[in-house]
Amino acid sequence: MSSETDTGRGIGGRVSGAAGRVGGAAVDGLSTVTEPVDRALRPIATVYNRTLGGYFGEMNGLQFVLLVGAFLGLVTIPFWGNYTLVQATWLACIWGIFAMSWDIQSGYTGYISFGHSVLSGGAAYTTAMLLNNVNAELPMRITIPISVLIALIIGLAIALPSLRLSGPYFSLITFVAVLIFYRLIRPLSEYTGGETGLGGIETVYSTDPVMRTYAFMIPMLLIAAALLIVARSNIGLILVAIRENESAVEAAGINATKFKIWSFVLSSIPMGIGGVLLAHRFGTVTPGAFVVVDNSIEMIAMAVVGGMGSILGPLGGAFLVIMLEDVVLSGFESEIKWSILWLIVLLILVFARDGLFRKLWHGLDRLGGDRR
Repeated sequence: MSSETDTGRGIGGRVSGAAGRVGGAAVDGLSTVTEPVDRALRPIATVYNRTLGGYFGEMNGLQFVLLVGAFLGLVTIPFWGNYTLVQATWLACIWGIFAMSWDIQSGYTGYISFGHSVLSGGAAYTTAMLLNNVNAELPMRITIPISVLIALIIGLAIALPSLRLSGPYFSLITFVAVLIFYRLIRPLSEYTGGETGLGGIETVYSTDPVMRTYAFMIPMLLIAAALLIVARSNIGLILVAIRENESAVEAAGINATKFKIWSFVLSSIPMGIGGVLLAHRFGTVTPGAFVVVDNSIEMIAMAVVGGMGSILGPLGGAFLVIMLEDVVLSGFESEIKWSILWLIVLLILVFARDGLFRKLWHGLDRLGGDRR
């Protein structure tokens, strides 16, 4: 038995070693092509690393050109002449905010929330109720801050009692919070509009697609920058430490619960902003589109596909999912489209468990040179 075990280990070791050598040879072969490109771009990347790298993370030349190229492609979408793509971009910007907001709380702390749709739904319903029940002429400078504040209050109402718990208990409470909010809509139909929802919400820059695109894109980019800075700060490091070993964090004299509540605060504010933008995107608010648990599941899928615990990964995941759904697969029937979409998500989870964009980012890190 001992010899068989040793033989098995030897065969396994040789196979693993052979696979590693093949993979290493492939990387080395590709590096001969990419390293000259990286060297040519390195001076520009070095300037960025010395000025902004401390805030947003350092990059090599290949990573820098990928990020700049993605940014330029994003901001020029309104001029591509494809209105379907432009409309999908509006929605992708909003869902990108949702995915990043979920990530700063759940991706960084490891406390998985199934209730984030209640935060965006609360903000959207606040906007709708202010316009329908208080004054239809209220300007956005009044409705938006109030709506975001309500999202923050709802977030604290969930976080304060639940974040002292761990494991499935926290996730269960967030799940129940969505159900409670959803069930309250019908008894309060005098104010919420019941199952039919509320309309009368001004759509953002409805006559100018270019300005409308930037109305959704600029908040998304600002939120991404803010969350990246937070994620790389001491707060972000503590949140990651909570995810890795909460007991060690407590043993170091740090109040983990306080920082978990802070993560929910950091998540609730952009969720509120995204909820308001979604309300102004469609002009109506309904429980089926804004509050259901399905929305929280989609946020999680986007974050996981892109790469949890990275902020930009979930943003990329949101754009990938929305573009697949609304552009690439738009010609299919609903059932077939969703089946294909979730099959693609499943394949990504199997072959890129850390997230598709995180895998790409680390791959560029290996293929490029140093960052000096």
